Amino acid sequence: MRIDTIQRYRNYFSQVNPGHRYQKLSNETFLEKLRVAINGKVTYDGLLVFGTEVQVMNTFPNFRTEYLEVPGISYTDGPTTYTFRISSEKNLFETFFFDIYDGLRQKVEVPFKVIDDFRDDEPLQLQAIREALVNLIMHTDYFSPSNSRIRVFTDRFKFFNPGCLPKALEDILKGDFSYPRNPTVAKIFRFIQLSETIGNGFHKMIDGWKSYYQVEPDIKGSFDYYTITFHIAQKITQKILELIKSNPKITRKELAQKIEDITEDGIKYNISKLKKEGRIKRIGSDKGGHWEIVEGEEQ
Repeated sequence: MRIDTIQRYRNYFSQVNPGHRYQKLSNETFLEKLRVAINGKVTYDGLLVFGTEVQVMNTFPNFRTEYLEVPGISYTDGPTTYTFRISSEKNLFETFFFDIYDGLRQKVEVPFKVIDDFRDDEPLQLQAIREALVNLIMHTDYFSPSNSRIRVFTDRFKFFNPGCLPKALEDILKGDFSYPRNPTVAKIFRFIQLSETIGNGFHKMIDGWKSYYQVEPDIKGSFDYYTITFHIAQKITQKILELIKSNPKITRKELAQKIEDITEDGIKYNISKLKKEGRIKRIGSDKGGHWEIVEGEEQ
């Protein structure tokens, strides 16, 4: 394992847990308490968080977390496919702290300066993105032939997780449900206050993002993956206005098909918002009518 990573982790642990009894333990005992090592043998989760690149790749040949910044709303929309890329094969702690989170934090709108790396008083929209990254790390299937991926477009953040949700999202949201695919990874990050095991992670993502952008993230999935897409609401409404202008009879279903990674419910929410703001109005019936952009309100 990487001794420098272990020391960095212990430094963060000391910062967020001042005076904790674990601080005086040797590295060996400390790692056993975290269940990183059992009877002197490193666990899979321990290797993922603290291992060297060679050790991790030897055990998880397809291990990689990919982060891409795309200068448009699609890969073909901008002057180049991407402007910044991280394809990290480092352990999860190094990837999280020193590669990906720093990039994400610079892309989220933050109305005031974040004082420390991680604080409870971080704005809720930034906490939502951080929670999505931790969620990705805790729930990825690292034996999958696919890779975890993060895409930052000009109008959205998209997280792809190669591993299905443990149960239907509506059931997860009903109560205190926590079933991480990698429980020791979850515990390691919980010890430095970057995750919780009480099942409220999805609520933090949904409520945190909605509190700032007035739109909920879209969560979709199948038997072997799920995605979480955080839309920047201002960009969605602008695209809706542009599509209505080119085709006033366009339907919600057609809007959802033309705007990537958003459901019909998401379109319905934004249409309602535009109507309340007086920027569009409906002329005629739902089936035979059309949309009209209110003069002077198009942006």
